[in-house]
Order: sequence, then C-alpha cells, then structure tokens
Amino acid sequence: MSVPPGETSASGPLAHPPAPGVAGALERHSGLERWPELHPTTQAAFNQVLWRGGLPRIEIARKLGVTRARLTAVTRSLEEAGLIVEGQREQRSTTGRPAEMLYAATTAYQFLGLHLHGNEVIAALINLDGSVAWKSNASLTTECPEELLECAGGMLREASIGFRVAAVAICGPLARVGLDPGSARIRAIDDALRERFESQWSIPLWVDDDVVALTAFEQWPRLAEGQDSMVLISVGEEIGFGIVTDRRIMRGARRAAGRFDHIPVIADGPECPLGHRGCLWSVSSTIALTRAVPGGGSTAEIADRADAGDELCAFILERAAAGLGTAAGHLVNLLDPDKLVLTGESHTVLRGRMDTFRAALRATHLGADDIEVDMPDFDFVEWASAAAALALYRCLSPIPF
Repeated sequence: MSVPPGETSASGPLAHPPAPGVAGALERHSGLERWPELHPTTQAAFNQVLWRGGLPRIEIARKLGVTRARLTAVTRSLEEAGLIVEGQREQRSTTGRPAEMLYAATTAYQFLGLHLHGNEVIAALINLDGSVAWKSNASLTTECPEELLECAGGMLREASIGFRVAAVAICGPLARVGLDPGSARIRAIDDALRERFESQWSIPLWVDDDVVALTAFEQWPRLAEGQDSMVLISVGEEIGFGIVTDRRIMRGARRAAGRFDHIPVIADGPECPLGHRGCLWSVSSTIALTRAVPGGGSTAEIADRADAGDELCAFILERAAAGLGTAAGHLVNLLDPDKLVLTGESHTVLRGRMDTFRAALRATHLGADDIEVDMPDFDFVEWASAAAALALYRCLSPIPF
C-alpha cells in the first residue's frame, strides 16, 4: 500500500497550506543524505520558519535576537542548503507594510518511520511538514532483530528511489515489556546493530518508544505561539503518556517517565492484572473495555452497540470517559500544561462522551481556568508517521531530550 514517489498525502499534523509562490519552486532530490550540519542559530531560524508555516525576515530576527546583517548570513546559508524559499510579500498587521516572507522547503528532505506491533510493520515517509509522502507495510516471520533491520533497509531502499531520506526511526511498545512481542524485538536492537545499520546506509537510525514518538509528532503543531508545555494521553491496549516541558520531551532519570496508567480513578472499579482495583488501565484501556463486554469484539464495536442502546456498553464507556477525565485532571494539577492532547483510540472511547470526560476533569482539576484540550484524528498509520516525526525531531533538535 505504497503512495507512489512524487505524490503526497497531506495528512500530517504539521502540514500547512502551500506557501504563495512556493509550490514547485524546488526540484525534488532522491537518495540517502544526512540532514546538513547547521550552525545552531541557522538551525533555530529554520525551525522557527518551519514551525510557524512561514515568517517575515524581520520576525525571524526578532525571535532569535540577531541583527539584520546576521540574519542575512543565516538565510543565505539556508537558501544554499535548499531549505527555505522566498514567498510573496504579505501585509503585516502591526505596521501595514508588506513583509518579505520566508517559507520552509518542506519537500527538501524526508524521514522514514517504522512502527512495530506484534509481527506487523507499518512504515511511513514524511516531509518536513509532517505530510505523508509514501507508506508501506510488511510482516515479520522471526523474533530476530536482524530481520526487523533488514525490513527497514528494504523499505529505505524503496523509499529513497523517489525521495531524499535523511534519517530513520523504529518505534514500538518499548516500555510495555511482556504485553507485545514487538517490545523484546525492538529492545534487542543494541548499539552494535544500530551502528552496523548506520554504517551500511550512511544515515542515522533511532530506536524509541512509540508514545515518545507520538509526543514528538504532536508537540510542534499543537503548541501555539507562547506555549511550551503539553501532556499527551494515548488510549490503546495500554494508556501511554507523553510530557513536554520547555518544548522538550521529558524522559526521566531511567527514561521511564509517563507511567501513569495504574493511578486509581474509580473507587469501585474492576481489578487489573497487577491487582489494582479501579485504576485507569482497568477502566479505560481497550483491553479492559473488550474484556468487560461479553462478545464485545473491538472498541469500535462496543461504541456502536452503545450508540444503538446497549446499556452495558454505554455504562462501560461512560466509566472509561470518567476515568480518563480524572487521570487528566491529576496530570493537569501536577504539571499545569498549556495543552492536553488526547490521541490513539480516544476518539472512539469518548465519542459522544466528552461531557463526561470534561466533568471528571473539572472535578479533579484544582485550577480556576479550563485547560485547552485537543483530540486530533488518528488511525494506525499515525504510529508510523510518529516514528518518522521522531527522526525529524532528532535531526532538528540537537539535544531533544
């Protein structure tokens, strides 16, 4: 299920409308090529242009605190690297004068992400704006990490025929040891295997947890001007949490930050496999939901039955929504983020139940102001796009976390 080279699916959360006068301005390159090594100020300037969907030159200088002369040198370096293009002049609301706009050349480089779930691999190649340029899938037949890397190499070879690929990331349930067999396979990719892959393909490879990747995928488009913190909650077989402070992903001393899914949320709730009664996992994870309904099938089927009037399914989902709202309220109290992002199967669980979620959030949240909540569309390919976004994130941020 590949998107042909040269065609783009504008589904990424970073995607912006095409810049005026920019479409078709640059010829697409193909092959494998590392992200260019840029001076920190030059990289910061590019990041601002990319994040904001284009900026006037004078605004870039203001944000970075540099002189116009220094900015001229910075933008010259970016133009020579093929990373920015000039657009049409636009009226500035503050002065009324036309401003010279700069835009990121969002198809200059692509980033490949692979997501592993069980034996299934889904791959996505994204542009700099997060839009999907190519996608594919495969099945693994052994538990050997070498087979996963061979699969990554084959997909990289195919994708690089029509695109210039700068980096690769492989992500999966790294923090969920024992729940998903993909966890052990990913953990087995040690430094020696990773270095061998990088030596063979001449571009960097990163391996990380899929919720960390999803947090990287969401933070740039979700955090507006003046915002620098975010909490992400991903609903699935497990409930994952991503935390962003000062626009950096929090990992913790043992790289295990975000394990919050066994906090008590319902006093008389069911018991989880760890013996916790009424914890978030036991009432809101998709495994718990399907186990609570005889013949429940998938979470989507349970939601459909609830919509059709099944009282048990409706009760189970109401309880799940209340549990998620309570957990979210505790996180908001603890971290005071600018924004809360709900993803994964949140759409299905909370369909028609956002009022229940918000009521539980308000009942737990001690602050006077409502927290901003985003719930973007999500499908399983988003996990692969998130892995690709992690590779992009690592290239653009020298010390990302």
